[in-house]
Amino acid sequence: MKKKIISLILAITMIFGVSTSLSSCGGSSKPDALVIMTDILDGLFNPFYSTTASDATIVSMTQIGMLTTGTNDKDEVQVAYGDSEAVVTKDYMSQYNSQKDETTYTFVLKNGIKFSDGEALTIEDVLFNMYVYLDPVYTGSSTMYSTKIKGLADYRTQTFGADDSTDEDITATARDRAADRINELVNLFYAVVEDSSTKEAGYDAMVGAIKAHAPSSGYKSAISNDPSKVTFQNLLDDYNDTLARFKKELAKDYDSAQEAYTEKPYSEHDEFKNPYVCFLYYEGFANVTVEFKKLDGGKEDKSVIEEITVNYPDYIDTKEEAVDYVYDSIISTKLDQVLMYWGTAQELSTEYTAKAKEVILHESASDGLDVPNIEGIVSLGHSSDLTEITVKSEEYGTTNTYKIAKEHNADGSPKNADEYDVLQITIEGIDPKAMWNFAFSVAPQHYYAKGYTVDISKNNFGVDYASYEYMTDVIQSDVNVSVPMGAGAYKATNANNDDNPKGSEFSSNNVVYFKANESFLLGAPKIDKVRYQVVSSTNAIDALEAGSVHFVTPQLTLNNENRLNSLESKGFASTDARQLGYGYIGINAGKIPNIYLRKAIMAAMNISLATEYYSLGSSEPIYWPMSKVSWAYPKNDANQFDDVNGFDYPAIRYSEESAKTAVEEYMRQAASHGNGYSDKDLEVTFTIAGSNLTDHPTYKVFDSAAQLLNSLGWDVEVIADSQALTKLSTGSLAVWAAAWGTTVDPDMYQVYHKNSTATSVYAWGYREILSNESYYWYENDLLDEMSEYIDEARETDVRADRADLYREAMSCVLDLAVELPVYQRDTLYAYNANVIKASSLPQNINPYTSPLDRIWEIEFAE
Repeated sequence: MKKKIISLILAITMIFGVSTSLSSCGGSSKPDALVIMTDILDGLFNPFYSTTASDATIVSMTQIGMLTTGTNDKDEVQVAYGDSEAVVTKDYMSQYNSQKDETTYTFVLKNGIKFSDGEALTIEDVLFNMYVYLDPVYTGSSTMYSTKIKGLADYRTQTFGADDSTDEDITATARDRAADRINELVNLFYAVVEDSSTKEAGYDAMVGAIKAHAPSSGYKSAISNDPSKVTFQNLLDDYNDTLARFKKELAKDYDSAQEAYTEKPYSEHDEFKNPYVCFLYYEGFANVTVEFKKLDGGKEDKSVIEEITVNYPDYIDTKEEAVDYVYDSIISTKLDQVLMYWGTAQELSTEYTAKAKEVILHESASDGLDVPNIEGIVSLGHSSDLTEITVKSEEYGTTNTYKIAKEHNADGSPKNADEYDVLQITIEGIDPKAMWNFAFSVAPQHYYAKGYTVDISKNNFGVDYASYEYMTDVIQSDVNVSVPMGAGAYKATNANNDDNPKGSEFSSNNVVYFKANESFLLGAPKIDKVRYQVVSSTNAIDALEAGSVHFVTPQLTLNNENRLNSLESKGFASTDARQLGYGYIGINAGKIPNIYLRKAIMAAMNISLATEYYSLGSSEPIYWPMSKVSWAYPKNDANQFDDVNGFDYPAIRYSEESAKTAVEEYMRQAASHGNGYSDKDLEVTFTIAGSNLTDHPTYKVFDSAAQLLNSLGWDVEVIADSQALTKLSTGSLAVWAAAWGTTVDPDMYQVYHKNSTATSVYAWGYREILSNESYYWYENDLLDEMSEYIDEARETDVRADRADLYREAMSCVLDLAVELPVYQRDTLYAYNANVIKASSLPQNINPYTSPLDRIWEIEFAE
């Protein structure tokens, strides 16, 4: 079998970053470290909670998973495991029992695996990880909980005989209680404003009102099972926490604003070289007003600025003063908007929902759990009388018998070297996505839950059940977020190559430091030191040629292709492969609630303009929210990619006039939908994810659409934002351009299902949709329908049936008008062959592989 390892991390690819520099290495001299390009980092280096592709890549350097992926002789993707793979599993099989309608997955764990600190990786760590991912208040991006593991619903709800609807009802109730908690402050703010002669509610006024306020029963139920314990102090804490979060959000906005107005027409005016002007304009303050050129009929030409008026307070002379000025104004006049629409609101909603769920699940709390474990997750050595097991590998065509470990050392490892721990997971029915959910990386329990212990025989898995504080204060403690640790090929270090670096040393000045893990299960890596350096896609080849980085992933534009061809004689090499993901435009239904306005925006997009950015033949338009690499991308009767999705957008199929006609028709429908819309609803920001506005494949699409919409009375502005990915995770953007990096299996649950807790659903506006069924009745019906298709597709392993179901689900996504597929492209890899030994890289690169997949085998050139 041909093995081709790939990463199982969901990549949401963005094109942005800031170039930095390390010491260069010229000619063929061996450098001190291998330096690899990365996109800008969010700094959430936690295997349970990292969300961005760049952060996840950093974490993956330190981790190994239960399974990985490979391809068979027919180039079909399948699971990979065994002694030659960097995984925990030595042998594996799945068996379907038709009489019980159950599938059992068996994992034989390797002996002798060590984490980078020398501690043993055991089945205790495996179970710890699973119980974190399956805890009812876990809010990370993993959707393992969506797999119907036997007894999981009972455990998550602490109710015998529970099903998925029981869990859904608890979540819905928690969501309602979270809304009550937020509305307590909103309504109090309204009351203070109403009583104020200035129609404001400053800090002192709000504090006074809070101290005199008797919390409502709805507020109390969101916080505690004992109403007598909830006082005004809880509300005061909520208020102060809201303000602290909001100030942090504004500080990030300040940084984003410095990159948002670097292109025409703003770059032609010196006023926008002033950081305070950029920030105040970014936040919509009247201190900075821009008069655009007037066209016939009173319309504005957003490409020409005729006059700029700047009048910000004289005392603003620092970032802090600028942030404080905006902060003071907004919290006293628009606190309700902060609590309902800003990124702060999304953060609070997520936290309050999890905490409310915790309260609900502990309403009948006793000394122990009614359901202390998950029935379908079993360590055979701890919970069965079996002494051996025979594993028939479908992937490898092998049959092996293993002795099951019954005795264990103090560290949890098998006492006898010829015995193995065996994990069995039993699920209801058939789920083709299940095995990929069980390919999770195994993080060390002793590191991520320090002070907690595991005792499998006593149903103690090192996790506090349904405890939000445990998830935030323990799993996401400062060190656990800033410095990752695991059994991967590399471990965290600093510029001095020390062990146990501080977070500020591990990732410092846009450089992340790694050293070889001498305990790595496949032997110490060939290269001792690796650095990841933040480099923008725009500057990638410049940095490569200068020698400050040795491996980059620039965009496959014609100019970049020509440049790399010209550098071949100097020892630089490149290769490319079809990207597993795709580029898309997203629209947040929470920010643009009128579905017809969302469709009007989509109808204005000419997606063919995006493909002009790339080298000829390296990209193409797509019409369904799925990568064309996937077998589930819709095809027509001639077995060709189907370009007919049933909707009259994007505008590639129309002339500008027909696109205008479509937009105008949607605007007419919008006027009669719900409460209609106002001119304020037509003020929309299109956000390019990155620091460079024009050097992005979707810029021309956005610019063209903005001009078309503005000619019809809209007020659309196109900006760049290097913090876009962070804002997406809280649902703070209205319209944006980004890219998905999809997984091997086409399962749509994580990104689209109504019960998904992944951050992608915040970006779509699911929180607002699900919490306001009266307004979003059509969207709720679509979510129900789409989720049913997704569920049905996970109940069969017949590809043709799954493909049909996904087609229906994707039609719902398009009808929901939250995602517009734009392009499928190739991925370009380039490296310095004077530094990297070319023969040490994988030779067969395809959509499922990367030249860095087996980084421990890469060598420096001689």
